[in-house]
Amino acid sequence: MKPINQYLVLRKLFWLVPALLLAQLAQAQQDPMYSMYMWNMMPISPGYAGSSDVLNVTAISRIQWAAIQGAPTTHSLSGHAPINRQTLGAGASLTYDQIGRSTTTSFFGDVAYRMRFRNKTRLALGLSAGFNHAQIANTQVENTNPNDPTFLNDQSGKILPNFGFGAFLWSKKGYVGLSVPKLLRNYMGKINTDGVVTQLSKEATHGFLTAGYVFPLGTVIFKPATMIRMTEGAPLSVDVSANFLFMEKMWVGAAYRNGDSVTGIFSFQITDQFRAGYAYDFGISKLNRRANGAHEIMLSYDPVFSRERVRSPRYF
Repeated sequence: MKPINQYLVLRKLFWLVPALLLAQLAQAQQDPMYSMYMWNMMPISPGYAGSSDVLNVTAISRIQWAAIQGAPTTHSLSGHAPINRQTLGAGASLTYDQIGRSTTTSFFGDVAYRMRFRNKTRLALGLSAGFNHAQIANTQVENTNPNDPTFLNDQSGKILPNFGFGAFLWSKKGYVGLSVPKLLRNYMGKINTDGVVTQLSKEATHGFLTAGYVFPLGTVIFKPATMIRMTEGAPLSVDVSANFLFMEKMWVGAAYRNGDSVTGIFSFQITDQFRAGYAYDFGISKLNRRANGAHEIMLSYDPVFSRERVRSPRYF
């Protein structure tokens, strides 16, 4: 057996351990976390596809722990629409997630079968299929030995296929959703250190329970919402939010995530088809208090082609 050079192993661990520790901090949130989930549930539930009854395209950018170098950043683009207005919905989501020197690109397509009940409540059962591709940029590491093979090439992860399901029940004023967007627990990659192969962490399984309802209060609309996030190997995460709609144009609200953050939310309906939103997370955990919270920007557009199908404002 080839002898192991202890000095080389220690030096590689010196660079790898911080990256792995940062990855462990994000282990409980391998799926990106969003504060404005109540207006776009495409990233977490294929059952949501087509629920708006018009074509919708939404882009979200999120910068988490803004004061920490290498902290998570997420950019996502999703779209969905009814195929057959009565029975089918379809959509797709593209996500680019970066933490430290590791990046993950995800693409998933969704299809939902929709059923309508007599009281105008509808139930959609959705399936999603797609893949994640993870990569670690070893070549960006400042290394004292430029010939160290560990850092000569980027660590390319495999294309990891996955699939998920979701159920979404909604009416004009409220909704309830249940979903598991990724069912398979793939290994994210591996590290080869002098012939010793170490598997990186597995993809965590996430389950989501969402609910919201709209209450008219005179000329103001009040919409409470919640998202319960169940992640394997992590504490239960509960988001509770309250948003108010003024003049059918401007949403103002706040949210609380247990033990993690308090969020201020603002969204404006610029036209019947275009909406912009911003959220800021004020950290209340020890890490988040030192990390300057998180910024999130949302742009949403409904490129409708028939005036009679415009529904403005959209409540969820």
